[in-house]
Amino acid sequence: MCSPLSASHRCRTSGISIIEMTLTIAAIGILATVSSIAVNGVYRNTQHRKVETDVQTLNSAIRVYLSNGGSLDTLSDPNDVLSKLKTTRSKSDKTLHVGAPSGRLIDPRITATPVTGDSWKLRAVYQANENHFETVSTGDGVEFVLDENLAESAAVIETRSHGAVNYAKNSGWVWDHGATVNPNAPKGPNTFATNPGIQDSTPGTPVTPPTPPPTDPGTGPTPPAPPQIPQLPTPQFDKVAGAHPEKDFPLMVGITNTPSSDIAKIIYQLGTGNWTSYTGPVSVPMNTQLKAQFLTKDTANYRDSSEKSSYYYPVPESLSGDVDGNFHSPVGGPTLSYEITNSDDRFAHGNPVYVLDGEPINSGEPNVLTFNGKGFSNIPPGQKFSLGEFFYHNGSSFYDSHATGVALRIQLNLPDRGAVISFNLNLDLINTENDPDDAQASADYVKITNLTQNIPLQINGVNYRIQLEFGSTDSFGFSSKSQFHVYEGATGRGELLGTFLPR
Repeated sequence: MCSPLSASHRCRTSGISIIEMTLTIAAIGILATVSSIAVNGVYRNTQHRKVETDVQTLNSAIRVYLSNGGSLDTLSDPNDVLSKLKTTRSKSDKTLHVGAPSGRLIDPRITATPVTGDSWKLRAVYQANENHFETVSTGDGVEFVLDENLAESAAVIETRSHGAVNYAKNSGWVWDHGATVNPNAPKGPNTFATNPGIQDSTPGTPVTPPTPPPTDPGTGPTPPAPPQIPQLPTPQFDKVAGAHPEKDFPLMVGITNTPSSDIAKIIYQLGTGNWTSYTGPVSVPMNTQLKAQFLTKDTANYRDSSEKSSYYYPVPESLSGDVDGNFHSPVGGPTLSYEITNSDDRFAHGNPVYVLDGEPINSGEPNVLTFNGKGFSNIPPGQKFSLGEFFYHNGSSFYDSHATGVALRIQLNLPDRGAVISFNLNLDLINTENDPDDAQASADYVKITNLTQNIPLQINGVNYRIQLEFGSTDSFGFSSKSQFHVYEGATGRGELLGTFLPR
């Protein structure tokens, strides 16, 4: 019912009915659902096409690498395969190589990140027995991303095998034949005289005979350079260079492609020790370089081989410990407002109170960042593990009172190794403008600016670093390797992952 306020005001009824309102809300809901499905479908299809394209490109690089003398034997981890595709030959080796490229075959920033079996994403798996990647939609796998921290990584120099012929090292010949390929190649000079009297392309015009080489009255014409004698093959070891479990040391390493004893003598060297005759597998201590070479006994048909060199170092089978974190040293503008509490693992920043017509109005909670460290056990180097969880409340702040950065001191306690390790994680805190039409663009986020840490950890003479990244999140946020985003007004959870790596 409407009551008039005065004679000049009449009651009027206007608006929409309950049925019209219900139909309108239902239509809006349907449109929102259709839009969400369409956007999600586009994102899903884009991710699938990217993985398929990445797999095709990487498989092409693998084929070039293998045809270029490379080897992926014993490798099963996708990142180990990518590391091989980033290697290059040495400068001296490149000058002898005939054929395909000898440098990096893929961008050094490419790395493989895990995709778990319960993800909707298309993922790649590496088939070691067939030396290629393939795409799958179930089970654990990987996808490929660019890590800017790897952009400046120097190329690892790798010794690769050569084909049947090489460019010559010393002789005037263009080719050096392999040790077991066509050792009886025809002999002859690099240039050949044209027979006099043979006609060129113009009928009736004889070819001018070549000028004979100058003659020394005492020796006659200068003889052609002798052909290059083939080189014995480079020794190969039955254990790949690099990391091996610490319990396997001393490591027994054998030479797999030994020539017969009437052709060559086999020698090896451990570290800077003396060269010794090889009679069987060599006992290699931790952190030691092993060299081998074949010395020819048949100098008329073979030259000494090149040296093979591999360095072997130990890695622990497992690492266990616990993690603690403490916030300190926040930075921001001149009106920065913050509080560090709860044993220094809770950091609140920003003033949620704004003034309207002289009256202070509290809009809610400030921004709050909390870190909870976790224990870990039986983690081998090279395997990702969880150091703890971040909880970030995307609250309110006014008058530039929010922090723009803060440091988190991480402490790792490794009792089995008698080590306590501390390092600072530098965090940028990014407040975004709120856009009601774009939830992701409105999400504030935390960014790690120093993902790689050279930590004071040494085990069995090997120094280690730790590689950090954000992992999975709950439904209130999303993450990339270095960034953890939380939607406006929400509190999101994100994992902090680490990987121990030798350096």
